[in-house]
Amino acid sequence: MMNDTRNVVVRYFDAWNSHNGYAIISSFIDGGVYQDPIMTVQGEAIALYAQDLWTAFPDLYIEIINKFQAEQGDAIAIEWLMTGTNTGPINGLSPTGKSIAVAGADIIKIVGNKISSVNGYFDSYALPKQLGLQLLVQTESN
Repeated sequence: MMNDTRNVVVRYFDAWNSHNGYAIISSFIDGGVYQDPIMTVQGEAIALYAQDLWTAFPDLYIEIINKFQAEQGDAIAIEWLMTGTNTGPINGLSPTGKSIAVAGADIIKIVGNKISSVNGYFDSYALPKQLGLQLLVQTESN
């Protein structure tokens, strides 16, 4: 099972690094979910989320730092570093031309030979800070 799990994870990160949204969603089971500090998406929305990142960072690359660091059953933890240069629009803002290096980790659950869920963890303030963007913090109104 360990090699099958590794193959699924390698295909998933290869799809991100080749900027292939179809390959990313093909690595998920039907109804599979991607979740990180910014959003939760499934199905086609996973590819659209990735496309937005590739538009903002055409050279986006995710390097696996600790490959297959921890395993338990059909879940695996991956530590990664995402790098890229902001040469495209992001969230309606003009490109900054600045480079980013954001560290994070994914907990990936596997069912059969596909991903059932990815739970990504990273500092959601790291990217805007590295781009020189200021954040406005507001309380929610009820």
